[in-house]
Parts: sequence; structure tokens; C-alpha cells
Amino acid sequence: MKSDPIYSATRRQALGTVAALAVSPWAAAADKTLTVGQVASLSGSNGADLGQGLKQGIEACFQAVNLAGGVRGQALRLVSKDDRYMPDETVRLTRELIDQERPVALIGYRGTANTIALIQSGLLVKQGITLVGTLTGAKEVQGAPNVIHLRTSYENELAELVGQIQRMSLNSVAVLYVDDAFGRTGLAAVEQAAVAKGSPLVAKVAFDKTPERIGASLAAAANTLATTSAKALIIVAVGEPVYTFISAFRPLNTAVQLFCMSVVDSAAVVKRCSATVAAGIGFSQVYPFPYASKTAVVQEYRRALARLTAPPPPNYFSLEGYVYASVLVEALKRASDTPTSQQVSAALDSLPALDLGGLRIQVDPNTRNGMRYTDLTVLGREGRLRG
Repeated sequence: MKSDPIYSATRRQALGTVAALAVSPWAAAADKTLTVGQVASLSGSNGADLGQGLKQGIEACFQAVNLAGGVRGQALRLVSKDDRYMPDETVRLTRELIDQERPVALIGYRGTANTIALIQSGLLVKQGITLVGTLTGAKEVQGAPNVIHLRTSYENELAELVGQIQRMSLNSVAVLYVDDAFGRTGLAAVEQAAVAKGSPLVAKVAFDKTPERIGASLAAAANTLATTSAKALIIVAVGEPVYTFISAFRPLNTAVQLFCMSVVDSAAVVKRCSATVAAGIGFSQVYPFPYASKTAVVQEYRRALARLTAPPPPNYFSLEGYVYASVLVEALKRASDTPTSQQVSAALDSLPALDLGGLRIQVDPNTRNGMRYTDLTVLGREGRLRG
């Protein structure tokens, strides 16, 4: 289920190939630093691997740029804070980061409720600072001021997934969703796509994520969904609840085809549920396949990631962070020599179409989103994704 971005690039504005990088005296001697701030879930059970992946990808890109001399001799520095996926903490820590570090931009946030809380706080507009990339595709954050989206919307991601399910002749669909802002947004997107494609849902079951109720709620959801007539089941959730549900559901029903969204770490599913249980699960994706160097941007990303002090294995989330950072670097190149956050925001707003080595990006002025890429991957019996 591959879909090219709808926007055509007019020219390539990519980072130089990392393989050609060498430590530069210019970078080593730089006495100026451009600070960029990140607040994301870096610990906890609700998808901390997503926040960590974003951070690693951003750091890989920044290190590559610094080794090549920085941005006009200024080194890039990332300051990250852990909100543990708590929206109130997202706002508090962003305010703290801005006050203490004076970053020129923010980058690599995650979570629907977290991003909505930040937008509603008015902090971005008040401080004149832009957030580049947030790992949510919720409709509620599309078009928000001072946010540049570099992730396909949930509407597009789930519409493509429902279409692929139809093409597989799996014409009866059920949904498990978490009862929060992310889950309800995802459910609405699935319902809209299913109705549009003539495949109304046969079941939709929510689970309660509060610590004292989540276990029983997921067990009850597994029992309910195992007895429906659904041929396909879309899971709109992230982190530990996904692994718990799959482990509870599979012994009850092995016939239903399971599908997860791009916000779920397939490696964690294999680790927590076993390769045998996870085999055959489909994953919608909104970035190119990171495990093989089929495009220039993936080649550059993999080389940059390998240069980190403790290189992690490639995955979709660090590739996403790398792209966020690459777009920000292009804006920094177009800002003044000693840019303010307002000047960087203006540069981001006026970015031309970019081709980051086979990944084309152009920010729509209405949605402020530059991505429409979608794909489908499936876990093989050996526990690895197949593109």
C-alpha cells in the first residue's frame, strides 16, 4: 500500500551525504551554539520508545551537521525533557525549557493530548516559537499556528489502511481503541473511511487506560472482540496496552487479521508477545522503510545513526526524528546568522518544496502538514517487518 506524497518537489535541499563528513576545524572551533528543545515521553509504558526514537534521529542529524561545520559555524544542540506522556507536564516542561534554554525552535514532540494541551496553552504563539514535528496525526492539531507537521494525518493513514483491508477482501472490520483523545480521533477516522468505502464497522470497543482498570478492561475487550464476525481488527492504541491486548486476544481467536497503526513499535510487539504470536500482524507506516537503504534519505539517515556513540538499530521513529531535524536545518540555513526563534519561525513558514533524497515535502498552508506518505508492512514469522 504505497502512496507517494501529493506534493511535487521543485528542487532538492537535502543534507550532504554523511559518508563524506569529516571532523571540521570550523565545527570544533565554533563558539556559538543554536539550541533546539524537545519535550516528549522518554520513559514510562505509553510508548517511551517513540520519544526515544525521535530523540536519537534528531541527535544523529545534528551530529552530522556539526561534523560538517554546523550551520554557518554554529553547532546544533538538542535539549530534551521527559514528560512521561503527561499533557500537563508537556506544557510545564516546555515553559521551563524556553525560560532556561532560550531555544530557537522546538522539535520532536509526541502524543495527541500532549500536543493539543501545548497548542491550547498559547505558549507557542506567545513566545513566537515553532514546533517542528509532533508524532500525532490528529485532525485537532492540523493547521495549528506555530506547528509544522511532518507526519501523515490519521485520516489519510487510516483511510489507506481501510482501503488495503478491502483489497485483501477483509470486508468486515472491528476496532479496539483507547478511551482518550488519541483513541477517539483514530476511531472517528476509521469510521469515516469505512463508511466512505462501504464497509461499516461490525464492532468498536474502547478500553479504560487508568492504571486500576486497564487490565480488566483489556481482558473484557479481548473477549468481546474475539466473538465478533470481524475479519480484520484495527488497534488504535500505543505502548503496553497493545502488547497486553494482543497476548490476550490471540489465544481466543487466531483467524482475525490484526492491524496496528504507525505509532506502534513492531519490535516491541515481537519482544513482548513473541514472534510466533506477532507473525502476520500488519502495520500502517507513514515514513519510508528504514531497514534497507532504498532511497538517499534512508542511506543518509542510517550512516548518521551509525555514527552515534552508542548506535541504536534503525527504526521508523528515529528516521522520523531525522527528517524533522533535516527540515529544521534547512530553515536555519535560511535564517540570519544569529537567528531568534521568531526569525526561525518565519524561515519555516517560507520553506520551498524540499526533496530530502527521495522523500518529498511541501508544507500545505492550511493544514501546515508536509506529508502524505503511506505504506503497509507485515511482521514475518522470523519477527522482522517486510515492506
